[in-house]
Amino acid sequence: MKSTDKIALITGASRGLGRNTAMNLARSGTDVILTYHSNQKEAESAVAEIVALGRKAVAFKLDTGNVNSFGNFAKQVHWRLTGLTVDV
Repeated sequence: MKSTDKIALITGASRGLGRNTAMNLARSGTDVILTYHSNQKEAESAVAEIVALGRKAVAFKLDTGNVNSFGNFAKQVHWRLTGLTVDV
């Protein structure tokens, strides 16, 4: 990843306004980390759509109403961004 690469974190990006925001950012050249609460299938669909636009994307389950889940989420994102076998 170059220091000039743009990555956006969009919560609730599996549908509605969040998904629309993620797609528009991808169209403008931004890679996307998206979160979903319960609809993994729609999140995976959004990731596939972003990848089809030529951008990188990954989806993580996150309950933004549960502060205790944030630490694990941050660890997943950090691993994904720094892992040797995956890229965002």
